[in-house]
Amino acid sequence: MVSREEPCLPSRALTTDPTTNFDPAHDGFGFPNPVGWAPNRTGGGALLGPLDALVYEKGLCFGMVVASLATFYAAGPRRPPLAELPLTANLLEALCECQLRQFQPRVVLTTVLDWLASGGGRPERVFGRIRAAGESPDPHVLCFGPALNRRFFSCFARAHAVVPYRVEGARVYVYDPNYPRDRGRFVEFWRGGAQFAYDGFRSREGWGIALVRGVVRGAPKVF
Repeated sequence: MVSREEPCLPSRALTTDPTTNFDPAHDGFGFPNPVGWAPNRTGGGALLGPLDALVYEKGLCFGMVVASLATFYAAGPRRPPLAELPLTANLLEALCECQLRQFQPRVVLTTVLDWLASGGGRPERVFGRIRAAGESPDPHVLCFGPALNRRFFSCFARAHAVVPYRVEGARVYVYDPNYPRDRGRFVEFWRGGAQFAYDGFRSREGWGIALVRGVVRGAPKVF
C-alpha cells in the first residue's frame, strides 16, 4: 500500500449514483477471514480435515467476496449493513458454498482464458479492464495469483481474492476479507501499470493478477 513511484495512470468515474457505491465498512463482513475453519455436522466450527484443506486451508476469502457482492447487488440502495452480521454456523456454511464457486467449470474456464489473454496476469493488461463493484452488473473479483514464472505453483497455493470498488489514479481500492471494515486498502500500480504492490503481493516478487467474473448470479445472499 506504499507508493513506490509517482502515480501515472488516469482516474475513471465508476458510478454516478452514491447509493450504488460499495463500502467495505458496510457491504463487507465485519469479521476477519476465518482461516482454517469450516462448519461441522453439529452446526459449530471444526478444524479442517484432509479433504477440506485444498479448498479452505487459506480461509474463505473468495467465498466472502462473492457473498458480499451477491448481497450488494441483490439488496439494492437500501441494503442492510453486512458488516453487522455475526459469524454463525449457517453463515459459515453459506460462505463455504460461495467458496466452491471458484471451481465451477464456467468460472474456471473464463478465468483461465482471461489470464492467458493478459499474458499470464500481467498487470498492465489488467488494470484498465477492472470492473468494480457498482460499475457493472457483472463485476470482477480481483485475485492475486501466479504469473508465468518459476514461482507459479508457490503463488497459486497462496492466492488471495478481494473486491475492487473504486479507482483513483494509480490506486484500485479494495475490500479485503482479511481487514474487515477497512476503507484504506488499495492496490497501487506504477510504471504505466506494469508493476503493482498490495500487502504481501508484489509483481516484482513473481505475483500476477487474475480477474474472475460470473460469480454474482446465483450466488447465495446472506440477508
